[in-house]
Amino acid sequence: MADRGAPSVTMTEQEDGRGVLLTVAGRLDARSAADLRTTLHRLVAQGRDPILLDLAEAHIGDACALGLLLEVHRRAGRAGRRLTIIAADDRTRRLLVRVRLHGLLAESVAARRGMLAVAR
Repeated sequence: MADRGAPSVTMTEQEDGRGVLLTVAGRLDARSAADLRTTLHRLVAQGRDPILLDLAEAHIGDACALGLLLEVHRRAGRAGRRLTIIAADDRTRRLLVRVRLHGLLAESVAARRGMLAVAR
């Protein structure tokens, strides 16, 4: 039987020239959401820099994790902050596109800027 006391997610926080970088590794699900929520809420409440979320080594395991990303995105917007996912695996990117949260993805922002430049 698996050790239920072992953390399912690890988080590393550091200042980045572009904002506050939070690197997350592991399975994001109902079990890990509370710790991630606490960290993200604290980051939203502190400072004015953008929050950069690196999910390259993480994967969304259930709807609870997806709901958490939406919740924190909205909370950050109300606080005048921007939450951007700067790295994610292919599955996470496809899931975010499917539920119309692709605006959180850094490459989506860059792609939209490119489309605007072409349209002008």
